[in-house]
Amino acid sequence: MTIAVIATPPGHSRAFVRQVRSLLSSLHIPMELVLYIMDIADYHPTLRAERKDGMHIDAGWYHDTEACWAAVLYLISPPIPCYLEDTYCRVKKTLWTLEGHDQGWADERRGEYQGACSWYDACIFRRVPGEPRVSTSLEIISDLWGEFRNPGTGMLEVQELLKPTGWLLVANGDELTWRLQNNRIAERQDHRHVLEWNVDQRGIDPDAKADGSFAGAGFVQALQPGDRIGIWLRAKQRGWECHIKEASVEIMYEFH
Repeated sequence: MTIAVIATPPGHSRAFVRQVRSLLSSLHIPMELVLYIMDIADYHPTLRAERKDGMHIDAGWYHDTEACWAAVLYLISPPIPCYLEDTYCRVKKTLWTLEGHDQGWADERRGEYQGACSWYDACIFRRVPGEPRVSTSLEIISDLWGEFRNPGTGMLEVQELLKPTGWLLVANGDELTWRLQNNRIAERQDHRHVLEWNVDQRGIDPDAKADGSFAGAGFVQALQPGDRIGIWLRAKQRGWECHIKEASVEIMYEFH
């Protein structure tokens, strides 16, 4: 199974950004102003992870609809880099692209996003503090890529699975994920959603926007060097499904 294709968008490699900094500095522009110019231009190193093979998950058909719950991991990003020569490293923004749909039918609210029981979550994987740097690679933890279906334990089951591997899920208040995007209700065709979470976002976003997206309050601020980002398919309540055609995440970061 192809988990992800990792790439750097053209012109946004770390080396290329260093070259541009050097070029501006050669014009006798102070480094503080160089960094300010590049920040205004939104010109920073960028990592990209994408996956283009389809997948779907269903919440189940139990008589007790509250017992119908499912989550499956779809994509993991590369680690956020930080090198020995860096004195400062911070993620500026994450850019998300998701293309998918739900089961294509529902009793009501067709075409809406509010109240959808099919959606996508984001999470942050982090090495357990104090663990050796040779911690297990997330890609080879086969159980991590299986389906999780226990509404009683929820994502805590994932956290327990990760404990002996030297990784953990970063908490988001009482949750272990951030809601990313709802699917449009009762639509069988794929819909493409593009959204941005940035470091300047503040506040609480408990409800979906009109387009089904969430603001990801606190997500970018929580990211640290070495962290990896995950995208999950989610569904709950009887008969609901989450289908994905492809997804990607770009991580733009600054360093000094």
